[in-house]
Amino acid sequence: MSCDECPRAVNGWFRGCVAASAVLHSIILAIFIGAMNSAGQLVGIALMLIFVLPLTLLVVCTLTGLPAGAVIWLAERLRIRSLLFYAASGAAIGSLFCALLFQVAGSFGAAFVLAGGSAGLVYWFVAGRYAGEEGQWFR
Repeated sequence: MSCDECPRAVNGWFRGCVAASAVLHSIILAIFIGAMNSAGQLVGIALMLIFVLPLTLLVVCTLTGLPAGAVIWLAERLRIRSLLFYAASGAAIGSLFCALLFQVAGSFGAAFVLAGGSAGLVYWFVAGRYAGEEGQWFR
């Protein structure tokens, strides 16, 4: 999917959602492979990746739209270009949704923090390092 005509903020947010989904699925895949008893379970894991990954991406995009939009608006308004700001904001959003969805962070909370942090890093790489440039929303 090419998003050359999309505003850079939307392009960065969507790519961040893809990165967060990929991180979550990589962690889940590692857990399943570690617990796998037979080679026949590999087919089940492959089907899960094929069918559940798009659903996870949809959920991630839906849940992070408003908080990420607020962070992006603030960063654009204040011209924040810090890699640390975007990574920490993404990790905080990931932590927030882990707490809201599961009511307890536990060890799975680290996966959400890692996914959110990676989403923030991807957003910075695509759009955040250009924050506040006048007339550059459609970069």
